Amino acid sequence: MSLITGLAAQHPRFRELLISAGILAVSYLAAHILSFVFAKVLSRIAGRTATTLDDRLVAALERPVAYLLFLAGAVAAVHRLPAPPRWIDRLDSLLFAAAVVLVTLTLVRVYAIVLSWYTNRTLVAAGDGLPSEFGPLFSKLGRVFITLLAVITLLQHFGVNVASLVVSLGVGSLAIGLAAQDTLSNMFAGFTLMLDRPFRIGDRIKLATGEIGDVESIGMRATRIRTPDETILIVPNSMLVKDRLINQTRPTRHITSRIEVGVAYGSDLARVKGLLTEAALSSPLVDQDRPPAVLVTRFADHAVNFLIVFWARDYAEQGQAISEVHEQIYRRLSEAGIEIPFPTRRVIHEQASPSGPEAPAATASPAPPEA
Repeated sequence: MSLITGLAAQHPRFRELLISAGILAVSYLAAHILSFVFAKVLSRIAGRTATTLDDRLVAALERPVAYLLFLAGAVAAVHRLPAPPRWIDRLDSLLFAAAVVLVTLTLVRVYAIVLSWYTNRTLVAAGDGLPSEFGPLFSKLGRVFITLLAVITLLQHFGVNVASLVVSLGVGSLAIGLAAQDTLSNMFAGFTLMLDRPFRIGDRIKLATGEIGDVESIGMRATRIRTPDETILIVPNSMLVKDRLINQTRPTRHITSRIEVGVAYGSDLARVKGLLTEAALSSPLVDQDRPPAVLVTRFADHAVNFLIVFWARDYAEQGQAISEVHEQIYRRLSEAGIEIPFPTRRVIHEQASPSGPEAPAATASPAPPEA
């Protein structure tokens, strides 16, 4: 110990090195103490609160704060080093860049935690899908904004003229914007869909071109729709904004269904109406609270046509509901002895006779049903 003290007294540079080493050691020790405080004391305090946000923030800030304290000690130690000023400046710039990167990563993580907590809390409280739809967009925009601020800070520290760079980027952005008009149009259309909300994630929509599917995600450029045959349909957002579409989920998941059937002339129309109503209500997939409507639509060539209008409880089960109602209609009409006629056509065959003129012979054969 006396040898080190003597060397420090005789050599000022060695003394400065010792002071720098001491500052680093104290910074390292303080970082460990702070990490212990975060892990023990603050974690216990955060655990007593009802929300989980503070617990996640304490866990996220434990190491970054300790690292920042150590970097601050490292900066103080570097400035005490007996080295040329240019080396001191380089080390100082390196430590500054490390601090900026560390702060940027910490802010991105904290922003993601706060956004996730707010989204989940709002989703549970309101029961609405708006936070889940805007969450990914806000997450991307927040990360981009924080990263952009970090890059600008580093550029300014290293002497880069940010103003001229921004002007250059503005001119380049104009050229890119002219070349990517469709992409920008889809991006603005995506914002319109998220704000106007003609449909939400999970809704079943029918496009103007006839495709039907469930909305899986609303992106910045396109919307993904899962069709009933388990394929993904990717539709540009601008088409969804311009074209007309049908949202089958709103205001309810019930969907109107229609079935046409014909009975023979001479049937009791009132009894037929009752049987068709019973057939529609016999399926558990049909809404029992909304009575079906049975209408006589027209007197056709071979039958009296009826239209049954009922409401399936869920659009995803509409096909099965229609199938069950068809089966019930056929069974009930058959049991009641009511004929479901099919069109026939009379065909006359001309036969040649050796003793006289041709004698026509008439036969009847079934014809294909009318379209």
